Amino acid sequence: MTNDQDVMARLKSLPPVVVSHDLAPEILARVRAEQRVRLTVRFCVYAVASAAAALVLLLGGLWLFGAKSTDPGRQAVAWLCRTQEPDGSWSAAKWGGNKQFEVALTGLSLITLLDGASGGNPAVERAIAYLIRQQQADGQFGDRFSASPYNHGIATLALAKAYETRKNERLRLALDRAVAVICACQQADGGWGYQTEARSEANLSITLWQIEALRHAAAQGWTQARPNVERGLRWMTDVASDDGSFGYQRRGDTQVDASQTLTAMGAMSLLDPVHAVLVSPGRRQAIKAQMQRLAATPGPDMDYYRRYFLAAALKKMDEESAHRGLAEIRHELVTRQIKHGTEVGSWKADDRWSSSGGRIYATAMASLSLR
Repeated sequence: MTNDQDVMARLKSLPPVVVSHDLAPEILARVRAEQRVRLTVRFCVYAVASAAAALVLLLGGLWLFGAKSTDPGRQAVAWLCRTQEPDGSWSAAKWGGNKQFEVALTGLSLITLLDGASGGNPAVERAIAYLIRQQQADGQFGDRFSASPYNHGIATLALAKAYETRKNERLRLALDRAVAVICACQQADGGWGYQTEARSEANLSITLWQIEALRHAAAQGWTQARPNVERGLRWMTDVASDDGSFGYQRRGDTQVDASQTLTAMGAMSLLDPVHAVLVSPGRRQAIKAQMQRLAATPGPDMDYYRRYFLAAALKKMDEESAHRGLAEIRHELVTRQIKHGTEVGSWKADDRWSSSGGRIYATAMASLSLR
């Protein structure tokens, strides 16, 4: 018998083995359990990672939203965008102002949006279109009445600012006609006045807005307006006193309730380095001293108009007192801005000019003062 045959014979002689239970199902069950554990661990790791990523995005979004929503300028722009009418205007009557100044108020709102770096904002395009539609056949913006130069000057200034980034033919043609109107209305002495049948004497308030409009238009290519700007600024120097204060229609013609505003207006224009040659060093220093005094004592009453021109003048000075004055104006305006409710981002119309401009004027002037 071979060895193989001997082994086989011995195996056959052994008694049968009795198996107490089958291990195969247990082994298979354990394999499946281990697979489930691995899948669960993988899912948990994926879920935790996804949740962490989502949390990072959420916190980042909340931070960005918070940063935007707490910025006074962005809040003001957001309020103006919410309150714009479908035709692109801002309603004066709806917000406590005088309907006659709706063109000017829309212009101020447009300047606020443009200065707020709201590129691509559809509200900007609607406002531009509205103002162009208000231009009459003779080039005038809005209806003619005594104070219509405010409407025309501010609308022209707004469109000149818009033209800086939107050099299209429609805007160019509108500005061609608008600039021509301002130049034609300039008086022989260099100033501008109310629009009456007899053409009233020039005054600083009307003159300033016409100069600002022409100055921005000249910078965008309407170079024919530069001589008009210079004549207007020379008229301003003529109404400035040796102490640096400004009159309304002539030197020394101070109005107690508006003297600070008039002086801030004149300083805003004549402290510009571009026009330094028009002002003697002594007069320039006197104007700066007046601004330093006004910055230290802006007055207890809120006057958005005055604050706007005071801030604009202080921004053209490099003195420490000017920086402190700007910080005080900012603090005062930010404190007064509406923080909650449906009017969040706006300013309450509660100064002496609010009957003319309402909440639209207050919000635009305050927001521009913060820039």
